[in-house]
Amino acid sequence: MTASAELGVVRVVTAVLAPATMLFLALTVGSLREQSVFVMPHWQTTAAIAIFGTPLILAAVSPWASLHQLKMLHGSYAVIFSSVVLSWIPAFINGPMPTDAAPWTVGMTALSTVPAAIAWRPVVAWAYLIVSSLVIAPIRIIADGGADVSLAIQFAVFTITVCAAFTAVAIVAMGAGRKVDGATAAARTSSMRAAALTARAEEQAHLDALVHDEVIATIFAAAGAGRSDSESTRAQAARTIARLSQLHLATVSVPGLIQPDYLIQGLATSIDEVTDAAEFIVTGARRQPIPSSVASALIEATMEALRNSVAHASADSSPVQRVVALDLSANRVEITVTDDGRGFDSEQVPANRLGIVVSIVGRINSLPGANATVWSRIGEGTRVTVGWKQ
Repeated sequence: MTASAELGVVRVVTAVLAPATMLFLALTVGSLREQSVFVMPHWQTTAAIAIFGTPLILAAVSPWASLHQLKMLHGSYAVIFSSVVLSWIPAFINGPMPTDAAPWTVGMTALSTVPAAIAWRPVVAWAYLIVSSLVIAPIRIIADGGADVSLAIQFAVFTITVCAAFTAVAIVAMGAGRKVDGATAAARTSSMRAAALTARAEEQAHLDALVHDEVIATIFAAAGAGRSDSESTRAQAARTIARLSQLHLATVSVPGLIQPDYLIQGLATSIDEVTDAAEFIVTGARRQPIPSSVASALIEATMEALRNSVAHASADSSPVQRVVALDLSANRVEITVTDDGRGFDSEQVPANRLGIVVSIVGRINSLPGANATVWSRIGEGTRVTVGWKQ
């Protein structure tokens, strides 16, 4: 399965973060030894393992982790880093430290702001950067006993400036990856539509030829049956029926298969177009292609379910958690759309509610091997499942 461009960016950044962390460790070894007398026993070791060891774990799992998993891991590292920095305050003893020295944790804030830019939205990442940098000032003031407050403030401002450059690069790279994925998905969708139009045109051409060459001839022969051999008429009618059967088989066998990653990209792009408040999760794997008609129907039904959730799940504009889960396997494709909104009584849905009856259940259940179910209960949310079994 082809990885997305955004996932590729995250994996590259993750791979670069590991050696960068080792470089910081090499530059910090002296400070670790010298500052051990100012903190509680074992704090240095625990903090160093958390800050310098976690990026190595990220780099090790990066080639096999999904985009969602990597974002969660980077967000966890940003939280761990901040926790370690703040834990220095209660761990600080035997102060003050020399004015020209600073707690080693405050000199590598960029190690946490880049993962924050990967894990969270830009506005959250920038807020994290500013808060993490400003925290440095009171920590340095505590470290040297307030000997030089202006130096602590200057260092915090300098940290904001340096970290902002790395954060901006990470945010721009992530955005570029998403744009490439969007453009790729749009191109694939366009190709699918063009292929479908071509198939329809070919089908129509076959049908036109058949109508002209066989059906009309058969009708004329039947009309003149009184003046011609009826056995010949029956034979021509049989040939026409056979040709119609061949046309049906040819229509069914018109190439229209897409790879699973096309389905993933199409879903991701479509979800972003409907709402930015839905989590997209992909589980399982599949190598076999999927009929384009099935993929199109699944995506359209999923989007209808998502649009219904956005329109009806929240009665008072309260936040609603939405999850679109795609499960792939060798013989099945299944998509589940869930929300924790107000829900509804599915037995009371009018028959003329086209969104549910036609666009979701009717459209999917009309496809061979496909099925759709809608579950909802007032106050307990809604779950829509569409699937196709090969």
